[in-house]
Amino acid sequence: MRQDHLWIAVVTLIAAATAACSPGAPSQAASPTPVPLASSFEGYAGAFCSAWTALFRAVGNPDTAEGSVLSKALDDAVAAHDGTKAEQLAAQITQDLESGRRDVAVGRGWPPAAPIMVQLDRVFVGFEAMTAAKVAKAKGSPNAIDPQLAFEQSGATAAWTAMFEAYAALGAARPAGVKPCGDLPISP
Repeated sequence: MRQDHLWIAVVTLIAAATAACSPGAPSQAASPTPVPLASSFEGYAGAFCSAWTALFRAVGNPDTAEGSVLSKALDDAVAAHDGTKAEQLAAQITQDLESGRRDVAVGRGWPPAAPIMVQLDRVFVGFEAMTAAKVAKAKGSPNAIDPQLAFEQSGATAAWTAMFEAYAALGAARPAGVKPCGDLPISP
């Protein structure tokens, strides 16, 4: 990593930590009642499907690289060097990704699914990194990194593979006849 990239990363981490500790930052006590973690396959399945729905809404189908409406619009804003529009779209994408991450955390409560959900969370983080890199590119930031590289550097590529390995290991813990997640090409 170049020294200027390292410096930006350090400054960003300090700013994030400072914001999280500031008096105006929401505390855990001020947040809504936490959603109970999944304790069964059914609880995991609902959270799993909800997380994948959020991922498809935010970025599209990661398996086929078919983008969502939002991600295609973000790509258009990047191509047009429209930083303002890119920021707006990235905010919507990130909101969906964060919603999905909350679902992932719920699904992780069912012990047999925890390894899958840990890796799926890393994939969500990778798409957040990619989205932020696209905004930097749209704004013409001189230190903007390639969005795909941002995704890969986050560990999301390795997580994608590990997630499917963990999914295969779930095996006998899944009941027979599990239905897909609505119209998505995946099932819990």
